Amino acid sequence: MKRLSYELELRIVALVICFIAFFYLTGLFVSGLGSLAKRFNVPESVAGASVAAMVSSAPEMAVSVFSVVEEHPVIGLGTIVGSAIFNITLLVAFSFWVRKCVLDEKVLKRDGAFYLLVVIVTVVTIMDGVLTQWEALSWFLLYIVYFIWLFKDAIKGKFVPKEEFKYVSTRKAILYTCIGVAGIAVTADIMVKSTVYITDTFGLSQSLFSLIIIAIATSIPDLFVSVDASRKGMGSLAVSNALGSNIFDLLAGIGLPFSFVTVTYIQGNIGLSAFYLLLSVFVFLGIIIFRRSLGKKEAVVLAAVYGSYLIILVFWSGM
Repeated sequence: MKRLSYELELRIVALVICFIAFFYLTGLFVSGLGSLAKRFNVPESVAGASVAAMVSSAPEMAVSVFSVVEEHPVIGLGTIVGSAIFNITLLVAFSFWVRKCVLDEKVLKRDGAFYLLVVIVTVVTIMDGVLTQWEALSWFLLYIVYFIWLFKDAIKGKFVPKEEFKYVSTRKAILYTCIGVAGIAVTADIMVKSTVYITDTFGLSQSLFSLIIIAIATSIPDLFVSVDASRKGMGSLAVSNALGSNIFDLLAGIGLPFSFVTVTYIQGNIGLSAFYLLLSVFVFLGIIIFRRSLGKKEAVVLAAVYGSYLIILVFWSGM
């Protein structure tokens, strides 16, 4: 068997290290920014509802930004769409499997309904096979509307599931935030470059690689947050975290960086995945509407949806 070249081996190792680094860097970033929010007297409910949701999605955002910078936007699109499918199916499935939970009705009415709107907007927008600069900008503006809505709910004391921060001193908070921002940026840049090199070397599809491998890797921080919340009996937080992360990823993670690109052409794998994203939302909402008490049976259904997605995606790519 022919030995892989030294540079290829180095790129593969770098990619694996990036997967691990994202997990630890995101934890530092959340702790640092959350502590700074407390230092400036930002209400805990507001910080938990906004800071945690956005920072836990920093890996996807960073990959999207650097995919645009490196002129390989398909990697960013694939990562975010693939991550969104993973979060709404397998991530939630793990949460339900760990501990049976009953969701708060307000999670369904606000987060679930808005997420369905986001996915419909996503599918309708890219149905023509392109994402224009102005369409991307409109996505980002829609996220700002959602963020203001969430912010006002938290201020009014309405139900807003929030993450508990591990608070640290102001000096450590600044250090953790700086390390988190710089580390995630550098890691994302290395990941994008390594992905390009590996896919070019093996003749793989960048979109397929991003939709599966990179998407799962960048979703690991969200997975641990949701599973930990479910283990503590906070099932609504686990689901809200998945929905909030997906809303941020699709609207801001794509909307902001791609608003600097005139036109982005949507490849077949990503177009197929967008429609599957819509299907996964209907399955997810159907489950939580008719089965408020959620456990292992519902987890199996959601896991099967993700499994079927992988099979269809690989089969489609091989056609």
